[in-house]
Amino acid sequence: MKLSQWLLCATALLALAGCSSSDRANHFKDEVPGLDFLPLGAEGRVFKLSNYTPQEVQDIQYALNSRGLYWTAAQTPAYLKPSQCPIDIYAHRGHYNYPENSASGVFMAALGGFDGAEIDVMLTRDGYWVAHHDSYTGRATGRHDGERFRMSRIDGDEWNTLVVRDKEGHLTNERAPYVIDMFKQWSNSFYPGQQLNIEIKEDADIVELSQLLRMARSTLPNGSYFFSSMEFDVLKKLRELDKHVYLGYVWEPHPTSIALAKQTARKAARSDVLYQKYQRQVNWVSDYEARKRSRGKSQKHSANTVRQALGSNSGLHVDIRSFVGAPTIYSRSKQAGLQRVATYSINGTDYHQSQLVALKKARRSLPDETIMDTSKFEACHRLYPQLTKKTHSYQPVTDYGRAIMRLPDDADFNRLDEQVMYLADNHYLSATGRVLTLNKTSIKAPKRRTTKTTATSTQTIFIPKDETLSLDSTPINIEIPN
Repeated sequence: MKLSQWLLCATALLALAGCSSSDRANHFKDEVPGLDFLPLGAEGRVFKLSNYTPQEVQDIQYALNSRGLYWTAAQTPAYLKPSQCPIDIYAHRGHYNYPENSASGVFMAALGGFDGAEIDVMLTRDGYWVAHHDSYTGRATGRHDGERFRMSRIDGDEWNTLVVRDKEGHLTNERAPYVIDMFKQWSNSFYPGQQLNIEIKEDADIVELSQLLRMARSTLPNGSYFFSSMEFDVLKKLRELDKHVYLGYVWEPHPTSIALAKQTARKAARSDVLYQKYQRQVNWVSDYEARKRSRGKSQKHSANTVRQALGSNSGLHVDIRSFVGAPTIYSRSKQAGLQRVATYSINGTDYHQSQLVALKKARRSLPDETIMDTSKFEACHRLYPQLTKKTHSYQPVTDYGRAIMRLPDDADFNRLDEQVMYLADNHYLSATGRVLTLNKTSIKAPKRRTTKTTATSTQTIFIPKDETLSLDSTPINIEIPN
């Protein structure tokens, strides 16, 4: 979406800030008539950002509505009732179609049908909290002259010269945000029940954390945010400052995940195409090595230790590979009294999704929450395709509406233009990317001779009883191109 369009959207919702839901509904005339039964974040309500005609937008919305869905302004389907999906899905560094750790990404995450958004926060040398993930600028943020900065040395004046990059790596006109910008954007955009996950990437002291907490308290409504960190001492300091806010302790990734990420990074560092595709993994590896060297030996604290240090309003955030490999990780965390168990992955969203599907097939407990670079609908649709069953009839009037009404429950509802073409030949695209016949009973995919890929692992992983786990591995040095 162009910056001017996003600013228009942001201005519209800023004007709605503080209004009740009924006030909001009456404040603006919908861009497309007849959609007042949909959330304000729906395409065609306060704004229309797609190239479809008003009639097509209306037809798409009515057809999706017959399946318990709606089309968001972020151009992705969403459930009319977020509680339809039993797992909470958080937008990793903001909406995946927008610049990461940006105000526009957080804004669209609020409108995109997520349960919340995750952002990374760091300190400049002169004490400003900014939204950024990497140890260097250049990948997600940059300058037109190509100069890069080490985040541990950058100051506020230098930060002011940076803008964020879009998903293709191009510099935008949107400036790199301070944390207070992100907080204000979330406060003016989020819907009841959504939360902002503020992941702290610094080993900050109690004075610096007190400043961050004051900003959150003064800007964000109570209950609309929480903190997470891989730095256990940071969370203990935060608990001293706030007895009630939820705190998520982030386990370091599984050793196999780290090894695979390094392998990907080695390949990507030699190829511009691969670098663009895997740039998040590349920077994660280099940053992980830097943090590991700075703090020495790695640790993973047990659920009982987390409960004792942080209280019941805390949880474990673990690599999906660790979650899959530990059959008792969920039950033991709950027995310890932790509120949540969340999963993430450094090996890509497809892998994360495949492991959740394997867990469900094995009738294993699923996490309470996942952090992903995809929409809540896409993540849940692979697990619960039956949620898109038609609840009532509707007579569509455009090709897009007719396609939505014809598609099976397991179809990809994002790619409507392609679905129209495939349906003309009695085929469709499934949510997993396969081309299937409309009557799937007529074909069967051949069975592959592979080992059973259920939610098991050759390595036994367990929640440690306060012991230190060594994640030592040979570091690699990667030159990241500007």
